[in-house]
Amino acid sequence: MRLAAFSVVLIAADRLAGFALKKIYFNQHVGQFSQTTYAIDSACQDLMIFGSSRAVRHYSPTIISKGTGISCYDSGRDGLMIPYSAAIEEVSLARHLPKFIILDITPRELGIDKSKYEKLDILLPYCEEHPQFLKYIKEVSEFETEKLFSKTYPYNSSAFILANNSLFSKSIEKDDNGYLPLHGFMTKPEMDDYIKRMNNRAKKIRKKIEIPETKAVNYFKRFLSDAAKYKIKTMVIISPTILNNSFYLDNQTIERDLIGKITSEYPNVTLLDFSTDPRFNYHPEKFNDVFHLNKRGSEEFSAIVAQHIKANL
Repeated sequence: MRLAAFSVVLIAADRLAGFALKKIYFNQHVGQFSQTTYAIDSACQDLMIFGSSRAVRHYSPTIISKGTGISCYDSGRDGLMIPYSAAIEEVSLARHLPKFIILDITPRELGIDKSKYEKLDILLPYCEEHPQFLKYIKEVSEFETEKLFSKTYPYNSSAFILANNSLFSKSIEKDDNGYLPLHGFMTKPEMDDYIKRMNNRAKKIRKKIEIPETKAVNYFKRFLSDAAKYKIKTMVIISPTILNNSFYLDNQTIERDLIGKITSEYPNVTLLDFSTDPRFNYHPEKFNDVFHLNKRGSEEFSAIVAQHIKANL
């Protein structure tokens, strides 16, 4: 009897705390959670951008809209890869069909990396309203859907960020339709050191045969197929890298070639690879770090992307 009473109290407490956390979560007006919520439930722009941190940092909707005359929203998310992009695209297309889609991708997203699935727990708060996400969060663990019996569970990993966003909302940088530029810059010595490290690393890993991950490849195909189903013009973009042979040095040429092969199978898809673009290669002043453009670089890149979009509208 006591055990039953304790269980009732525990469930009631979980429901009450879950209700409070849900209210706080969906009342966020700045920060990554509000950006994801907007992308899923509200974005209705003509151009939607998907991808990971390079999507968030490399594409200015303001510049792209100015150059193309169409509205734009950047739904990229730091640290998330192709499974996340496929999930967000599926749900957002069920609500709104844009005229144009951009997917920013790197070859490593098609490689073996279990973190791309573990991070899908970011979708947990949305499963109640969007059951389409359930098949994605099963990638986190086989018991993930059962854990949703707890109403606090979807917010466990976000409690600290929620508290920080609520207490210090005025100090959080406001995004520009999802875009958050980086303001640092690399120096030539930093770039030279990176080149040296990459060349040394390449000597160690070149003998290793890189194998694309079938599941990741299928998520990429799912993303493109969903856009093709609605006949949406789509650009798959590999955005600028600081080196012009990054994928060779990182043993990712198989994945890069696979991106080209798969995109060629979709008549509505154009592939643009800026990884060997001399306007960015070996220009440390345009990069915040070895992976991301800074504000100067991203604004220049956004203007270039806008020209390509305008030519394909």
